[in-house]
Formats: sequence, C-alpha cells, structure tokens
Amino acid sequence: MVQMIRPAIVGAQPIYVAPTGEAEADTMNAPSTKPATPTTKPADPTMDFFLNTAKPATQSAAEVPTTQPASDALVNRNKANDARVATLTLSNGQTVKGNAATTTDRPIRVWDATIKDYRDIPFSLIASAKAIVNWERDEPEWQFKESGSDVKVFTGKTYPARETQYVFVLLNGDKITGDVAAPIYVETDKATKTFVLHKRDKGELGQKLTDLVYVKQIDFEK
Repeated sequence: MVQMIRPAIVGAQPIYVAPTGEAEADTMNAPSTKPATPTTKPADPTMDFFLNTAKPATQSAAEVPTTQPASDALVNRNKANDARVATLTLSNGQTVKGNAATTTDRPIRVWDATIKDYRDIPFSLIASAKAIVNWERDEPEWQFKESGSDVKVFTGKTYPARETQYVFVLLNGDKITGDVAAPIYVETDKATKTFVLHKRDKGELGQKLTDLVYVKQIDFEK
C-alpha cells in the first residue's frame, strides 16, 4: 500500500484523487470552520445606555483651583457677614480689638452638661463670653524605663496643661455654660489673628502656665 504525503495548502479546501480514482476531500489540512472564542464579554445594554447618554463633567477655568484649599478650620472668615466688632482679653492681660468672626455658617457648639447634649449658639446672638478655669497645673513627663517595659519613670521635665469652660451671655440675657472648641478670627488694622476657645490645652516641655495663654474674655459691641 502506497502512503501519500499531502502538502498543507492555505485557502479553499483542496481535492485529492486517491489511487482508486475517487476524489476525496483533504480533511487533514482543511481550515477550521469553528468560530474563534470571543476575548471579551458581550456589552451590557444597561451600561451602554448610561455611557452613551452621560454628559462629561466640565469646569470653567475660573472654577479650577490653582492651589489646594486650606483646612476649613484655619481659613480666615473675617469677611463673613456675621463679623462683629469685639474686644478679646487674654490671660496675660493683652487685649485685641477688631472684627471678630468664626467659621462661616457654623454656630458655636457648646456641650451643656445640665442637659447632657450640645447646644448651638448663633455667633450673631452672643453678647459676651468668659472663661472658667476648671483646673491648671504643670504636668510631669513620663517615659518608659526601657524598651518593652511597662514601668514609667519621671524625666524631670514638665509641661503646662489647663481645662476650661466658657460662659456665653446672649443678647437676650440668657446664659449657656459648657465645653467648647471653636476658632475666633480677629481682623485688626495691622493683621488677622486666630484664637481658639479650648476645652483642654497643653504647652511645650519646659513652658510655664503663664506661657499657655488663653482667651479669658470676649466682649462684643452692641
């Protein structure tokens, strides 16, 4: 029996004639008719609808910030409409007078222990504020005796610490007392200064209580 060696031919399926004289198709080199496996999944009609109908977000040149905005708590808010003339008296005896304001569109939030809840005071309704010192002292600095030890030793250094509350007197005469943490921005003729009404505050190592200055009194002009 004679074995025929058939060369692979690209294109239409070739026909070979066998020794018997009968034509037969070349099934060895015939191109595959099986469709290729798709490499991607069919499109989602719902997703196509949203992608085709969505409009790209645009932003005008005037709206694009050139620099990263500052933290909201540190932004100068003295240009706000609720800025009012006030005199701040500090614990060291210094006074600062100017246009005072707090964060725009935010009230002064006070924790009222008598009702065990917060009370929001509109800045425009405050007539005065006065600090009450709950305690103040020089706190010792402690460090672990050695790495991995739970024994602490006094380093011989101290830092000042203080806890305060504030009494707010409203324009109608009502008083609200409690813990508060809020910025007060004061714009004077020379500069803009930022003060913070603290619940708790502490200084640096080696400082004294007199170095830890706080807002003692605020009086708004009527």
